[in-house]
Amino acid sequence: MFYPIMLKIENKLIVVVGGGQVAHRKVKKLLEFGGTVRVVSPKIIDEFKDLQKEYKENIEFIYDIYNKKYIKDSHLVIGATSSRNINEEIARDCNSLNILVNIVDSKDDSDFITPSIINNDNLTISISTLGSFPYLSKKIRIDMEKKYKKFDKEYMIILEEIRRITLDNYSHKTKEIMDKALELDIVDLKEFLKELEK
Repeated sequence: MFYPIMLKIENKLIVVVGGGQVAHRKVKKLLEFGGTVRVVSPKIIDEFKDLQKEYKENIEFIYDIYNKKYIKDSHLVIGATSSRNINEEIARDCNSLNILVNIVDSKDDSDFITPSIINNDNLTISISTLGSFPYLSKKIRIDMEKKYKKFDKEYMIILEEIRRITLDNYSHKTKEIMDKALELDIVDLKEFLKELEK
């Protein structure tokens, strides 16, 4: 069973072993969330070049086959190769080094899994089927993106301010105020904030 958790990965080394599409997707997300990523693979797909340009300070490439020495200083490892044997070796090595590992094609060999996510700066929603059917997670994510589209960064900042004012001045009406705020569009939410600030 997996425990849902959000990790702060800024300035932490994460090793991704593999150079294909799956590895690219994992690396892209890790970089977007501030991770420092080492990619280990003899070959990489061309899409990695764009990541190298955009995140040059936070990405390192080792053009070699997998070796345990490449993961020893990492916080997390993701095994995303097309070889079951190499992925199993990565899992064994990580277990012996007490490094958390995700093997993309085996939840049984993984210490963690990466859910499908919606991220709007101040709002992150993760959806997972615990690796049993990722396409369902993707479908739910797409549906939720449409449903919660209004909760962008500006909206979330205003909600955060409303929450602060409510807890400081109207704690006896917290549920009522929060419920009302969540029903408003951005224009009405700004007006509601002004009323609370009076």
